[in-house]
Amino acid sequence: MKISVAQIHPVAGNPVQTIENVAALSRQAAEKGSRLIAFAECLLTGGAFDSREELEKGAITLDALAPLLEVSAETGIHLVVGFYEKHAKSIFNTAALIGPKGIIGLHRKRHLPFMIGDRFTDRPEEWAPPVFDTDIGRIGLAICYEIRFPEVIRSLALEGADIVILPAAWPEQARMLPDIFSTVRAAENIVYFVAPNRNDMDGGMQFIGMSHIIEPSGKTLIRAGEDDGIFSVDIDLAKARDKSLIRDPGVFEIHPFRDRLPETYRL
Repeated sequence: MKISVAQIHPVAGNPVQTIENVAALSRQAAEKGSRLIAFAECLLTGGAFDSREELEKGAITLDALAPLLEVSAETGIHLVVGFYEKHAKSIFNTAALIGPKGIIGLHRKRHLPFMIGDRFTDRPEEWAPPVFDTDIGRIGLAICYEIRFPEVIRSLALEGADIVILPAAWPEQARMLPDIFSTVRAAENIVYFVAPNRNDMDGGMQFIGMSHIIEPSGKTLIRAGEDDGIFSVDIDLAKARDKSLIRDPGVFEIHPFRDRLPETYRL
């Protein structure tokens, strides 16, 4: 199965045009055989807001995603997109998983760093592990800063995620996250780890690109540079569903999930 990460520039201050661009790229990826394409954190709205008032003006409702639902329905491709979401009186940093039948699920970011628009963003009161059944496997969602909390990705893996998608907005100061953390999160949880990152400048912050897809062994399959593009690779979900590492049956076997001792852990 072919999956993709997209590394593109949003149209500053113009979510409508950005959504049209995302729709066009998703259609293009589908035509080349991709079953899934993931876009960066806050791509649709931008992320740099200096007040709650600005954030409220820049956020969008789920209705704005209609062109993306249309592309998915027509082509069969699944999309993950990031944006600031206006929901009732709240504003959330949201990642939406879209499939041919509509919005499959949402993840509203719970771990909020004191930076960019997240300074003024609401934390959702209700939460369940955002792992969703799809025609292309079980997909778990997290967002950017949440990679720093190993419990987040482990929770998704324990819920049966085959693929974890983490839309990101990483600047130079966070380089160790794509350099080190992503590999560890993939390997320790035996999942495919997909991290589309921004590569533009927003509010004076330069993002570094390096969007990537890492397989359950920790091997990097795709790592983009700083340029725009769609980066695709074929994956085998069986690698994410076998949680044992057996080198020599009956002699050398490692079972990282079976051998857990959660009753001895203190969170």
